[in-house]
Amino acid sequence: MLAVSLLFFLAISGVSSAGLRRVCYHTNWSQYRPAPGKFFPESIDPFLCTHICYGFAKLNGNHLKAFEWNDESEPWMKGMYDRTMALKKKNPDLKILISVGGWNMGSPPFTAMVANAGNRKDFINHGIKWLRDRGFDGLDIDWEYPANRGSPAEDKHKFSALVRETRLAFEAEAKTSGNPRLLLASAVSAGQDKIDTGYDIPEISKYFDFITIMTYDLHGAWEKFTGHNSPLHARSDEKGLQKNLNMEWASEYWVSKGAPKSILNIGMALYGRGFTLVNKANSKPGDAAKGPCNAGRFTREKGFLSYYEICQMIKTGGTTHWIKEQEAPYVVKGDQWVGYDDPKSLTIKTNWVKKNGYGGVAVWALPLDDFGGMCGGEKYPLLKTIVRTLGDSQVPTDGPMPITTKSPTLVPGKTDTLCSGKADGTYAHPKSCTDYVLCQNGQTYIDHCTSGMWNDDIKDCDPTPGFECRRGNIAVTNPPEVTRKPVTRPSGRKDGKFCSGKSDGLYVDPTDCGSYYQCAAGLTFREKCGPGTGFDSKIKSCNFKNAIPGCK
Repeated sequence: MLAVSLLFFLAISGVSSAGLRRVCYHTNWSQYRPAPGKFFPESIDPFLCTHICYGFAKLNGNHLKAFEWNDESEPWMKGMYDRTMALKKKNPDLKILISVGGWNMGSPPFTAMVANAGNRKDFINHGIKWLRDRGFDGLDIDWEYPANRGSPAEDKHKFSALVRETRLAFEAEAKTSGNPRLLLASAVSAGQDKIDTGYDIPEISKYFDFITIMTYDLHGAWEKFTGHNSPLHARSDEKGLQKNLNMEWASEYWVSKGAPKSILNIGMALYGRGFTLVNKANSKPGDAAKGPCNAGRFTREKGFLSYYEICQMIKTGGTTHWIKEQEAPYVVKGDQWVGYDDPKSLTIKTNWVKKNGYGGVAVWALPLDDFGGMCGGEKYPLLKTIVRTLGDSQVPTDGPMPITTKSPTLVPGKTDTLCSGKADGTYAHPKSCTDYVLCQNGQTYIDHCTSGMWNDDIKDCDPTPGFECRRGNIAVTNPPEVTRKPVTRPSGRKDGKFCSGKSDGLYVDPTDCGSYYQCAAGLTFREKCGPGTGFDSKIKSCNFKNAIPGCK
């Protein structure tokens, strides 16, 4: 991969569009989706991205901390961080950054950390060691958003101080250690109100290697009318600030405020945002909506569908339409309306990025593209469209690199009895502890655990030392912990049934407002908010306790 400084030169001089950045976000919670939507680091083609941002780590006081129970490796388990780093064995030029923050973490942990120079220094010093110990190439700060969502106005300038101090520390560490300098990046808002209040753009632009403008989620079911998630241009019938909710406006606004185009990545969505129409007869952009679209079978979040779920919506009777002014498609099926991106719209957007001299593209997110070829064509059709349009002639045409874990296998019709009479879902395999059964639309798929054995109580593969699986009269047990360290349940994991029957999402702990539960695929994870903060159910994020009624 070209060095960042050279990338900047190429972007400015227009020498080679193939040198533009291709930043890909990977989400660690996508491992909990039902197969074949389940996504692991081994599902990633390491040649499609120049940078991978692994989301998310969290803040524990002033320190970076893994979020998921299996991010870190244990003696009995290779963690998701190390499994992601293994991609560099295939592509040594690939850069992998950790992303800290995200929408759910919100502002309070960042506000506490940037409050004074001592806190920031503690974060930076600990962060450098944390990144080096795990092999990350840099840090992506995803604070949503400085001076917003409970963050005071002065955080705009404290964020600038954090960025400046971090970059200078990264440079000093590289000189001392002889290692390549750690990269520093950020994901930032595309909304004018948050841009104006949250970012000193000329100042932070001096220190970031690249900035990703989140030009997606510009419309969604929080509104009472339909709108495309990530339009390139405005529609002529949009009024007021609605005219600013598009890729073109947000990108140009960042430039007008002082950001060099060479450091800007333009965000592109590999998913769709959907609505339920008030009247099926009125289904144009801007028509009335009464709520989110139905949840997808795999992503299981109302108002949000992966590209491969949208493919199925189209295949089963959805009608596609094209918004000419915005260069983007949407699909309507009954009272369901979903705006999304396809190869045509992404080709247009990527050409726009090239023509206007921006430094790269960023996609949210790898697990939402058709990574398994469920739409019937090549794997990763959206990301490969972007890469080809940028001018890379080395794009594989036959899907991702081979992985060590096999894809779900469709059972031939004559022997397909495992799902007979069963509802869609995942089930234990009657003859194997390391295989499990996915029933979908009356068909049977067999998938294999990448580690551990199938645990039907948690509906997932369980690597816990000593876990026993029984099939008939035969019992198989996971190997015990081989070190003298006491065996404990992975960090963040709770054996209780709090999430039983609940939708995926975040819930306050009814016994402790300083903690919350993350429910994912029926699994229960308990997390603590930072010091002085509690979980605010209204904003689904940690907030200062004095702003949460009844939380002391």
